[in-house]
Amino acid sequence: MQSDKNIMKKYNHYLIIAAAMFAISCGQSDAKKEEAQKGALADTVNTTDIAQIDVKDAAFVNTATQGGMLEVQLGQLAQRNALNQDVKEFGEMMVKDHQKADGELKSIATGKKMGVPPSLGKEMQDRVDSMALKTSAAFDLKFMDIMVAAHKKDVADFEKASADLKDPDLKAFVVKTLPTLKMHLTHAEDLNNALNKKNNANNNKM
Repeated sequence: MQSDKNIMKKYNHYLIIAAAMFAISCGQSDAKKEEAQKGALADTVNTTDIAQIDVKDAAFVNTATQGGMLEVQLGQLAQRNALNQDVKEFGEMMVKDHQKADGELKSIATGKKMGVPPSLGKEMQDRVDSMALKTSAAFDLKFMDIMVAAHKKDVADFEKASADLKDPDLKAFVVKTLPTLKMHLTHAEDLNNALNKKNNANNNKM
């Protein structure tokens, strides 16, 4: 009988150990499940964020940012390389207005996890590099030609964006910025016409 009691004690002891190990195992399993669920939820949130970014909205951010950077860099060149004082002042306005607009757009885009290009694309950078080699009247004429063309494109892009964009903050930015771009275009056209008339008059004297 004593032997049977010892056997039962050992059996009960093993049962207690087994139960404890099972409880620990379940706790680890639950912890792993909870961790996996948290990971899945994070993935879902990230996927949802990406899915909520409209393709046209993202394309607009890219195009507008690139255009703004181009006009800032060309404006900086105008302040250094231009001969005509009005052209220098137009360049100064480009830097001031487009840096402000670009900063606002970047703030909106990054807040919505949209990618913002960090620098100009090759074609635009080549244009800046080419303009950096020009000075005086030759720079003035080419710069204003580019400014007219660039702002015609800006106005067209922003007018289209005002109808196409899904994000309300981007739409508000477009509505706010469009009048400034139209003013830039009018100013650029007037200055370009004045420069061309002056250049033609000088050529006729020769």
